[in-house]
Amino acid sequence: MAKSCSPQRLHPRWLLPLASSTLIPPPASLLSPLLLSFRAAAFAVLLLSPPAIAAALFLRGWQGQRRAAADLLLLSPLVMPPTVLGFLLLQLLGPLGPLGEPLERMGITIVFSWTATVISAAVVAFPLMYRSTLAALEQLDPALEAVALGLGCSPLRTFWRVTVPLIRPGLLAGVSLSFARALGEFGTTMMLAGNIPGRTQTLPLAIYSAVEGGDLTLAWRLTAVVLLLNGSCLMLVGWLNRSRSTTATSQRLTTGAVDEDGWLPIEPIGQLRPRVVTQMQVAIQLQRGSFHLRMNWKSQAARQAVLGSSGAGKSLLLRCIAGLERPQGCRIQLGQRLLCDTDRGVWVEPHLRRIAMVFQQHALFPHLRVADNVAFGLDRLPREQRRERVAKLLAAVGLQEHASHFPHQLSGGQCQRVAVARALAVQPDLLLLDEPFSSQDSFRRRRLQQWMDDLQRSSGTPILMVTHDIDEAFRLSDELLVLEGGRLVAQGATRCLFSQPEQLIVARLTGCKNLSPITWVSAHQCLATRWGLLVDGQSMGHNQRSDWIGLRANHLRLAPAGTTSASQARIVRPCRVVKISRGALQVSVYVQIAEGANELHVEVREWEWAELDGQSEALELVIDRARLLYLKA
Repeated sequence: MAKSCSPQRLHPRWLLPLASSTLIPPPASLLSPLLLSFRAAAFAVLLLSPPAIAAALFLRGWQGQRRAAADLLLLSPLVMPPTVLGFLLLQLLGPLGPLGEPLERMGITIVFSWTATVISAAVVAFPLMYRSTLAALEQLDPALEAVALGLGCSPLRTFWRVTVPLIRPGLLAGVSLSFARALGEFGTTMMLAGNIPGRTQTLPLAIYSAVEGGDLTLAWRLTAVVLLLNGSCLMLVGWLNRSRSTTATSQRLTTGAVDEDGWLPIEPIGQLRPRVVTQMQVAIQLQRGSFHLRMNWKSQAARQAVLGSSGAGKSLLLRCIAGLERPQGCRIQLGQRLLCDTDRGVWVEPHLRRIAMVFQQHALFPHLRVADNVAFGLDRLPREQRRERVAKLLAAVGLQEHASHFPHQLSGGQCQRVAVARALAVQPDLLLLDEPFSSQDSFRRRRLQQWMDDLQRSSGTPILMVTHDIDEAFRLSDELLVLEGGRLVAQGATRCLFSQPEQLIVARLTGCKNLSPITWVSAHQCLATRWGLLVDGQSMGHNQRSDWIGLRANHLRLAPAGTTSASQARIVRPCRVVKISRGALQVSVYVQIAEGANELHVEVREWEWAELDGQSEALELVIDRARLLYLKA
């Protein structure tokens, strides 16, 4: 047998009693280094996995200095010299250490035991499991977990049904790397557990003893075993990474497939819920860095849209309503249900709010088939009732023939329809749509908007939609909320806000392309300074508080010079064409009505411009007075 290092040679005199028969007995009196290493590594992985996964889950949302400090602490065993780490563990778990002393009083000795071998391997392998799990979690789309909560799945069930299946390759890679690292542990084990044949002598320690005893043949054989085991672990990690990469690539390649089935519902969905007008009350105060979200509104509209520029706080608002963000101050009530009230200490968890959410990238569960995605939130229903509802919804969205497909086998439009069907399946009190169609091309987006309009009217489910697409807001909402810089700047009927906005920011966000400050000449006359346009009329007196004037490009008209006469209903000005931008269906014509003035943008249909193109040097601009927008800055 190879020469071993005695406890007296490895440790100070006060540790000698720990090498006696008082040690925790090993699993077997005579274990070969190979079996001992296998068993120690396996137990080490079992010991380290729960805390490593818990730490990754807890820290994945941390940023900045907090995250750096946590990583420095948890990853330090990976970069610390093994003997230094072993010395620290020895001081901690030794008979005079802060943990070792109370354990000694209970008759439990850690050092110089098989238990110490497991602890040593677990400590040095912990960073690999933690880092692999954290990397897998950071690649996981957070919208998937948010969707599961909105479908009524508790956080624990969301973890087991969504998080674990999707990060499984990362977990397996972490287990494999941790096992390989535990097999090769030497320095820390030598310090804490010693080199006792049959008790703590693992493969690396056996190699050390064989070399020290001059048995190079045995050392080579043991080294070959270690290399073979570590190589197998690394090959497993590589296979897992290739498998995950291949799946992601196939999803990217197939998501853009062309729909081959109909777009509109094949069968009417019917009433999922009675048509009851439900009042929504929302008051939110949320500070995040320098951004401040301040909202306060009430509404009874069944279809609401939130319109705003990027960074206005639209998506953050939806997350607050869904319970995914916890504001410093809030009161949200849906009908008779109070969802949160900071003054009264009320907070309903997201999975209990009965508010479903559909995201821009649909967030289907990639490990589930289409039918299973739709049925995800229906576990409480009897099996037959669940099947019936899923079949009904898939028929309504025209995807009953795709029930057994996985999400990566569908086109983008099909995925979005599955996401909506999944949300409607749980019969939510409110459906939140976070820019649901913005990732689609223009043709597909228009078809999906029409389909969504029909589906909402058929199902009767109230919706609150976030968008920066003015056409989408106009088509899919009865009431419009305009958000800018975290503030609600306007609320009203959608058609009213589009036709007669009262504020400059509302006109700009609703697509008004011609805006100019005005100077009041008299009670009935003002000058649009950018265009050199003098506006007068009998009904202008009540607009003197206005600072700006707006003209929508599609409300202006071009005509051959001398063919239109000015009147109380319209303003006619000679104009000069400055430039033309041709589109597929319409032409943008930029004209000037005064020398040196800014251009006015006029949108003309293609066939109309074809009739005017030859007369572009002799045109006049026709402005409908009723279409003038008087705005406050």
